[in-house]
Amino acid sequence: MFQHSKKLVSATFVAISFAACADGGKEDRPQSEVQITAQHHMYGFRSLRGFGTFPVQPSVAFSDRGKLNLFSDSTYTITRTSGTSAADRYALAKDGAFSVFVTGSGSEPSVVFRGAYGLIAPAPEFCFTDRVSTTSSPSVGLYYGTRIVQGQVELEGAWHVLSLHAVFGQVLQSPENVARGAFGGVSITAGAAGTLRTISGMGTQGTSGLVFGGTIQNVLDGGGNGDGTCNLEVSYQVGAQAVDTRPMQAVATSNLVLALDEDETDGEAGMFFLVRKFDPPATPVDSARVVGTFLVGGHTFFVNPTNCGSDSFVGLVTLGLAGSFRLEATGASGADFTYTGSYTLATDGALTITIPGTGETWHAAIDRGYQTLLFVDDFVEVRANNIPELNLGFGVRQKTT
Repeated sequence: MFQHSKKLVSATFVAISFAACADGGKEDRPQSEVQITAQHHMYGFRSLRGFGTFPVQPSVAFSDRGKLNLFSDSTYTITRTSGTSAADRYALAKDGAFSVFVTGSGSEPSVVFRGAYGLIAPAPEFCFTDRVSTTSSPSVGLYYGTRIVQGQVELEGAWHVLSLHAVFGQVLQSPENVARGAFGGVSITAGAAGTLRTISGMGTQGTSGLVFGGTIQNVLDGGGNGDGTCNLEVSYQVGAQAVDTRPMQAVATSNLVLALDEDETDGEAGMFFLVRKFDPPATPVDSARVVGTFLVGGHTFFVNPTNCGSDSFVGLVTLGLAGSFRLEATGASGADFTYTGSYTLATDGALTITIPGTGETWHAAIDRGYQTLLFVDDFVEVRANNIPELNLGFGVRQKTT
C-alpha cells in the first residue's frame, strides 16, 4: 500500500459512497459550533491509490464540480448538473476545522470528510478531503472552493501559479509521465470587464523551465454581473516540446483563481491555482503576518512509473518565526506523517520551502489577505523506498479561539 515515508501513528478508517466518491474516516455525527448560510463554488479531484501497469490510464482519475450549499441549521446540499443532493449535516469549528457528514444506509457506515473553512475575513475559501478507498469506491482526493460573490472580478496583474496534474498515455517510463507539479508566475493583461485577457509567464516543472500562456475571461451577464466563474485555458511548454493547451473549469476572487482540469481524455487532468502577487516596493508582503498555523488538505502522486499511485491528506502547516516550516498530516491509510524544514519569503508573497530530510524544495504562495496558503511539491526526490512523490496542499489560516 502507498503511504508517505515519514510515519508516526496508525489508525483505521472505513468508507461509503458520497456522490460516487470514496470517503473520509468514520466519525460520530459532528456538532457545528459555527453556522453559515452561503453558496460556494466547489471542485474536486480524486485518483486511485494504485495506478496499475504503466502507462497511466485516464480511468485512474475522477473530477467533480458543483455548488456546495451551507445552511444555518448546520445542513448542506450539493448541486450538480444532475440535480441537488438530499440534505445532510456539516460541522464548522470556531478555529475553522470543517467536517462534512455523510449519513450511511444499509451496510454502509456514516463518515466524515475533514478539511478547513476560512473564518477570518476576507477568505471564505474551503477544502475537504476524501481519504479512504474501498472496493466500490477506490479513489481518494481533494475538494476545494470559495464562497460565491456576485459582481465583477478584475483579473489584470501579476499572479503566482501552482498546479498538479496526473499524466496519461505516455510511453517513456519517467516520473514526469506519471504526474507533474509546476510553480511560476504569470501576468494577465488589462481590458474591459468581461473581456478575454491574455496570460503569459514562466515557471518550473521540477528541474525544467516552463513557459505559460493562455487566456482567461470573467463570465458576465447582460447587466455586467457574474458569480466569479471564468473561462480559462492555460498552455504549458517545456523547452522545444509542443505546446500543451489545457481548458479548465475556473472561478476567480480578487486574490485567487481556483481551477480544475477535468478532461481526463486529453493527456492529463488535475488542479490549477493562481494567487495574486503582492506589489513591491509599494505594498510588499509583511513577514510578520505570514507567521501562523494553517488547516490544510492535500493530494499526493507517487511517481515511480513501475509503482505509481496516489494519496490524500489532511493536517496542519505551521509557518513559524525565523522561517521555520512544519507539516503534520494524516494520509489515506490513517497514519500520521511530518515534514519539517524552513522557508524563505519573497516580497511578492512567494515562499521557497526547504525540506532537509528528503533533500527537496517546495514552493508556496500566500494571498494578499494572509488567510489562504497554497503549496506545491514539484520536486522528484530520491527516496530509500524508491517511491518519490509530488504534493499539492490547500490551506486556510486557523482562527485563534
